[in-house]
Amino acid sequence: MKVFAQKNYVVITGDIVDSSKLSKAQRKLLPGLIAKASRETSQAFPAAVPLAVDVFRGDGWQLLVSDVTHSLRVGLFFRAVLRSAAERGRGLDTRVAVAVGTVDFVGERVSQGDGEAYRLSGRTLENMPRKQRLLLALPEGNETEALAVIVRLIDVLAQGWTGKQALAVRGALRGWTHEKIAREWPASISQQAVTKHLDGAQWPALEAALLYVENNLQRL
Repeated sequence: MKVFAQKNYVVITGDIVDSSKLSKAQRKLLPGLIAKASRETSQAFPAAVPLAVDVFRGDGWQLLVSDVTHSLRVGLFFRAVLRSAAERGRGLDTRVAVAVGTVDFVGERVSQGDGEAYRLSGRTLENMPRKQRLLLALPEGNETEALAVIVRLIDVLAQGWTGKQALAVRGALRGWTHEKIAREWPASISQQAVTKHLDGAQWPALEAALLYVENNLQRL
């Protein structure tokens, strides 16, 4: 993949929360679930996600995003796919370190790359506080306390999603109407039920926070 020296990219690095506590059967299914999240993320954001997610160490993954503005949305979508793997309960969750910066080179796989965004993403995941599962790291001089607080609140809301709420949020993150989310639901569901799930996920507040972050990222 060709990269441009002065352009900002985003490297998202993550790992599955409490993967060591999963049963043998659950760990066996894990690569398939991460691959599913990768496929759906690429389909949802084809212009922003040029390469498939790279999986390593069994529970770690890395994603390259060429669209800085919508990078947090991409990371949340990937997380929502994993969260919606089980409709009952809260399914799997993943830590997500979203880092903006330049990229020196990228190979055929996402992990075969290097640059500011790669190093920043890795450090951000490594230093992520225990109770946090989403962090946004920006090039030096661009960080603001307001952005950090907003992203923290987005994370708090996302940690509370049930499987069905995460499934509804997946559609909302793509800009789908409640009617389309209901049509694409795996089983029959009403628009009213979709609205209920989105309200339970605090989508109106989450969307407002996400748009605030995206407006700030756009200035980069």
